[in-house]
Amino acid sequence: MSNLYPELARSRYALLRSHRRDGTAVDTPIWFRLDNTTLVFRTKIGPKTRRLAASPRVELWPCDHRGRVAGNPAAVTGHAAILTGDDAETANRALHERYGWQWNVIPMIKIPGVVNVHRALSFSEKLRRTRTKTLWPDSAIVRVELDPVR
Repeated sequence: MSNLYPELARSRYALLRSHRRDGTAVDTPIWFRLDNTTLVFRTKIGPKTRRLAASPRVELWPCDHRGRVAGNPAAVTGHAAILTGDDAETANRALHERYGWQWNVIPMIKIPGVVNVHRALSFSEKLRRTRTKTLWPDSAIVRVELDPVR
């Protein structure tokens, strides 16, 4: 983990702020892995990946699992890019290493107050995904190159 961004490095979750084409901010809590000045996270392919492709500038804050930011930490800014192929699989393994068994299990269960984007999957597909170590077919890995600390 990096000590360049100590508050973010200590956090288990980050609040990701991306922007729609009209400039409206959209905040989403994410699990992530931070190494030096590079952060990676997994997301379902859809609105967030389209937003990031259209407008890669993002802001991040340490937060809790519901996206609540405590105190008034400074935003960490950066540029996002969607990874593919071996780069995506390598980042997915790094994320799995950080979160352990929870990495594939938690997204499959209902948690009050948290949006479950995989709720429509069948039970057998959810079970299969909890056991796999590869990137899910409807998911993407995003890399954020963080701006230098000021």
